[in-house]
Amino acid sequence: MAVVSNKIENVYPLTPLQEGMLFHHLANPDSTEYILQYGHKVEFDIDNEYVEKALALISTKYSALRTAFAYKKTKEIYQVVLAEREIEFNYVDIEQVNDDEKNNEIEKLLTNDVNRGFDLMKDSLLRVIRVKYGSEDNRLIFTFHHIIVDGWCIGIVMNGFWDYYNSLCNGVTYDELLNNVKHEKETSNDYSDYIKWLIKQDKEKAKNFWANELLDYDSEAKIEALQKPEKTGNQMKKYTGSVDFDCTEKIKELSKNNNATINTAAEVAVGILLQRYSGSNDVVFGKVVSGRNAPINGIEKMVGLFINTIPVRVNIDDKTTVAELLKTQQKKGNECTGFDYYSLAEIQNNTKQGSNLINVIFVYENYMSGQESDSYDENGNQLKIEYAREQTNYGITISATEIDNKLSFQILYDPNQYCDEEVKLIMDRLLKICEEIAVDPLNKVSEIDAIDEKEKNVILTEFNNVQVDYPRNKTIAEIFEEQVEKTPDNV
Repeated sequence: MAVVSNKIENVYPLTPLQEGMLFHHLANPDSTEYILQYGHKVEFDIDNEYVEKALALISTKYSALRTAFAYKKTKEIYQVVLAEREIEFNYVDIEQVNDDEKNNEIEKLLTNDVNRGFDLMKDSLLRVIRVKYGSEDNRLIFTFHHIIVDGWCIGIVMNGFWDYYNSLCNGVTYDELLNNVKHEKETSNDYSDYIKWLIKQDKEKAKNFWANELLDYDSEAKIEALQKPEKTGNQMKKYTGSVDFDCTEKIKELSKNNNATINTAAEVAVGILLQRYSGSNDVVFGKVVSGRNAPINGIEKMVGLFINTIPVRVNIDDKTTVAELLKTQQKKGNECTGFDYYSLAEIQNNTKQGSNLINVIFVYENYMSGQESDSYDENGNQLKIEYAREQTNYGITISATEIDNKLSFQILYDPNQYCDEEVKLIMDRLLKICEEIAVDPLNKVSEIDAIDEKEKNVILTEFNNVQVDYPRNKTIAEIFEEQVEKTPDNV
């Protein structure tokens, strides 16, 4: 994979997940799936010239930011690394706009930039907008297509940008920084080295591993929507929740005592949630893995799409305890690490469920911890991540991370498939399961209660009141949701 021409630096195939993202992009080009957007509040004046130079430096340093995807008039699909690619930068001044209207203006900018989408062949797959609020009040918006970066990369790219920006502000010349970047590139590994490693992996061995892992699986684990929401142009919403500090500490201790991690405990909670919703003790869902376990020097500092989605199977019987399930899932997770590079599409093709094998995605985001906290650059300037947006092609994606020493979850969902109230109920049940897990490692998983006292009161009290005349024009699900909302919190 050497230099191809003076305009093209490299050409190589796509990773399995990149292939999946490209497939969804071509199938639904107007969708906002896989568009990542991060808004920074910057409380100091910004020099546009330095912004453009800093963007040019990170474009030179990270080949992923110079990548285009060739899929027209070619027998095979390739990603093409251009020798040079300018990152699109736009400047918007709303300093004179009425204060009451500024938030509306920024919302329009964010929405329009997402809806604009990307041409994966022609566009810079990162673009940046500087919005001037006031003399020392700015927003810097970074919009990526997920096909070139994963969540781990965002911090690398952002830190690189600010390092170069501050160096320019402190008098270091662009040429000096450019020479440093070129030297670093010559002496370090690149994303293409990961692609080389990926190509060499034993796909037949991986195929057999996953076939054995999913042997005799005959379900389709889903979280069925009980209500049909009103149609909306918004394709993504999110809802967050967390267990308290004491419960988190108990889950950590439980995990440690059973040679597991809090990541696995969160995964187990999601598995139990799906068991309750699907009515089966044997469920499969998707898990996003980092993909950075390849033996390549400096892989943790590389920019590119390393993540992949693999199936997770959670299977219990009536006697399985919490401790046993934690140990089992940790062991299976360790075994999967050797085969987590394999294509999910290929795995699904070898199952009777096919593309319906996975309906819910789970991800534990180590890189998220502390992400939304205030931070400062080397010059003492305050930087805040004020807004973060992501979206997948799944109706529900559940992410977990530890924020402020509390196990926290976020449900990313399509509001055209799920009502807000229903997602809140899903979150409540997930947090209740976490609380139940923390109580006793010898508790049987089959006996874990996913229904809190408020919801239980509706079931036992309201639905046992046979004298109530329920409206004929409403479904049981609609009546149930109304009763849950009416029930006092202290019940």
